[in-house]
Amino acid sequence: MKKQLIILGLTACVACQHDAPSVQPVLAPDAAKVIAGTYTATIARIPDVKSYPINGKTITFQIERIAPDTVRVNVQAPANGFYSPARDTTYNKVYVLTKPQGYYLTLETDKTQPNNQLGSELVITSPLAPDTSPNWASYVFLPPGYKLGRVSAEFTKVK
Repeated sequence: MKKQLIILGLTACVACQHDAPSVQPVLAPDAAKVIAGTYTATIARIPDVKSYPINGKTITFQIERIAPDTVRVNVQAPANGFYSPARDTTYNKVYVLTKPQGYYLTLETDKTQPNNQLGSELVITSPLAPDTSPNWASYVFLPPGYKLGRVSAEFTKVK
């Protein structure tokens, strides 16, 4: 019996030792208010790293709060080869999915693909304490005529 208690105690101690992250993201209940603002492209990952503006053109998007979990997204993206989705678009009602890693906004799905695969999305990192507002985002999009998959550009929040 004593041997079983010692084994149980050691097992409990080992099970309690986790490698927890030292800083946890801070997510707000009003996600739309937190991510609202204007973002501008800074880097593209297509297939190597390039900084915007590319060919004198850049991409910007503005997020407006509609409700705590809903936003309007206005994308300004002039044609620029595969460095842009090549169209200005407004998504009037986009749901904000909040996860520990950040905020996810599905802008478009591709109805021609099985399971309506994502066509474009925004991923906005959650702020790390003590910051109160995210300042980085990734915009994943499918450039016109590009057949090798989706590409992404990194953005910083400018206001």
